[in-house]
Amino acid sequence: MKFFLLDTGLLLGLTREASWARQAFEQLNLNDREAAAFTSVICHGEILALAEKNGWGEKKRVRLDSILRGLPKLDINREKVLNAYARIYAWTHGNPVDDPCGAPPPKPAVSMSQNDLWIAATAHAYSAVLLSTDKGFVHLNGVWLDFIYIQPA
Repeated sequence: MKFFLLDTGLLLGLTREASWARQAFEQLNLNDREAAAFTSVICHGEILALAEKNGWGEKKRVRLDSILRGLPKLDINREKVLNAYARIYAWTHGNPVDDPCGAPPPKPAVSMSQNDLWIAATAHAYSAVLLSTDKGFVHLNGVWLDFIYIQPA
C-alpha cells in the first residue's frame, strides 16, 4: 500500500474543484485500494484558517468539510514525528544529522516555515509521499521524504 499526505494547497484545489487538483488525484490513483490518502493536523488547521481569513461561504465550507471528513488526519504528537521534526529542522539549517540517506545538509541553509517543517516531519514519520503545490519541499525529496510537486493551473 502506498501512503500519500495531501498538503494544504491540494486541499484548497480540491475544495475549489479545480481541474488540476482532480487530475492529480486521478493520475496518482488516490481512489485505488492500494493507495491511502491522508492529511496532517497542520494542513487541516491551515485550510480552516484560510477559510476563516477569506470568509468562505456556506457552499465552500460544506465542500471543505466533506473533503476533510474523507481524509484521516495524521497527528504530530508522536515520538517519530517529533524526532523527525528536530532532525529535519537542524538539517535544513545546515547542521549534519543522522538522516536516512547520509546526505549533507543544504548549504546555504534552507528557510522553511514551522508548519512546513511539521508537514515534512509527518510525511517522513508515516512514510507517506508528500503531495504539495509548494516547491519549498523540493530540497527534502529523496532524503527525508518522497515529494511530488502538483502544478496548480
